Amino acid sequence: MTLRNGPAGYGWLTKALHWLTVLAVAAQFTVGYLMDADDSGRGRGRGRSGESGRGRGGEGSGYLDDPETLLRVHVALGLTILLLAVVRLGWRRVAGLPPWSEYLSEGQRRLAHWTERALLALLFVVPLSGLALVAAGDDDVLPLHVGAHLAFYVALAAHLFTNLRPRVLRRML
Repeated sequence: MTLRNGPAGYGWLTKALHWLTVLAVAAQFTVGYLMDADDSGRGRGRGRSGESGRGRGGEGSGYLDDPETLLRVHVALGLTILLLAVVRLGWRRVAGLPPWSEYLSEGQRRLAHWTERALLALLFVVPLSGLALVAAGDDDVLPLHVGAHLAFYVALAAHLFTNLRPRVLRRML
């Protein structure tokens, strides 16, 4: 297995960065969900309108019931995703990309190209809008953050549509 991308596909560093990003994003969305969900349907993460965000915590609460801990983990994951995005862009400039899979049509290649660009951009926009949301201390930035999530899900669906086939996926495994 080679370090750099080449005619046979992606190198091991590109693959590692890709799958680390997938894991970090999956963990981030899980923590974000835990911040916003409790038995009452009210959020328990940042809170609303300056409230502390304490949901159902209290005595005997588990680690994942503590809104402050969830927020710290969420911010740390966001910073991790930002770092991974920077490293991925830097590595892409150094290593380039392999040739397109022969199993992708011209239309699928265009779709893959634009969804990859969108996903990379959103790896910056989602965490940065989240950090702005935390820094602002109110919900003024919330529509941007939620909109970025929605855009991410749309781009992810398109990415999976073009790449989640054995002959294409094999290049990233």
